[in-house]
Amino acid sequence: MAVIDNLRRANLELTIYEVTDERFARYGRVVSELGGDQAAEYARKHALPGEGIVYEPAIAGLEADRAFMEAVSREVYGGMPVQIGWCYGRGTLLNGLEYHKGSEVIGAVTDVVLLLGRLDDLSWDPQPSYNTGHIEAFFIPAGMMVELYAGCLHYAPIQVSQREGFVTLIVLPQQTNTSLENRPSAQGEGQLLFARNKWLIVHPEDGGDIQAGAFVGLKGANIHVASLE
Repeated sequence: MAVIDNLRRANLELTIYEVTDERFARYGRVVSELGGDQAAEYARKHALPGEGIVYEPAIAGLEADRAFMEAVSREVYGGMPVQIGWCYGRGTLLNGLEYHKGSEVIGAVTDVVLLLGRLDDLSWDPQPSYNTGHIEAFFIPAGMMVELYAGCLHYAPIQVSQREGFVTLIVLPQQTNTSLENRPSAQGEGQLLFARNKWLIVHPEDGGDIQAGAFVGLKGANIHVASLE
């Protein structure tokens, strides 16, 4: 039985789509033709999932895959400079949603699930809020790469294997997700700005990000994806 079939059986209350389903076109597209084998191999050797989730925006060993870096810059970002980082670890909960003013490319080194939403479903009056009932889940098999369009709400990938955790490559415009030097006024969208080119809204159960100053505004269930053994 295919991995996605087992995953669906373990999550009967959650509809999980394949990333090739036409519904994914609302959020992004598959871009596996860009390469990245060298970067993925480096990640397999050096990104070792433990407890929790690790995100680092730029890793020299990944960016050594110059052909991949240049292909993403050219084909996705129209020649803009990019950074290649990784996100890996263990996680089964939505916890929050972020968006960028520009696409994000995610390369699945392991099988992962992405929980996705749309910026136009985020409410702004009287305060920013988002109902997690709008979220849709997509299975991304190992070896597949996707582009999430600007304004696609997403957060850390979800593991499929409890034993292995997850590993992904993350490509973004340079300096995205790095520390802010100046913050805008804390009103409207400015309340969500958490890092450079990173707007974040979290669930009340996401204690770590709340302590770091993230805006609490997700309403509804903190969606859980049950892992396979």
